[in-house]
Amino acid sequence: MPPKNEKDLYIKIGEALKSIRKEKNLTITDIHAMSEFHSSTISLIERGKQNVSIGWLIHYANILEIDPTEIFLRAFKDDFQEMQLQKMYERFGTYTPESDNDENS
Repeated sequence: MPPKNEKDLYIKIGEALKSIRKEKNLTITDIHAMSEFHSSTISLIERGKQNVSIGWLIHYANILEIDPTEIFLRAFKDDFQEMQLQKMYERFGTYTPESDNDENS
């Protein structure tokens, strides 16, 4: 299910950034030392309390040494999967054994 509102977007992006940062074994202080980003700003963004620009995300991805698309793929993975399932259901419908038996009769 796609995010319900803008706040949900910020939260998902923030959670993705935090998850990637932690996988890289970096602290917010480490990111601050590697960039011009203030620790308080990073914290707000990771908690979904502040919006960021695409430029900011690209710069942050460069600091983390990842492709910027990784942020969005991680943030919206569940949404993408849900949309794909919905497309499959729409295309193929739902299978019921009863309808299969009717066709073979």
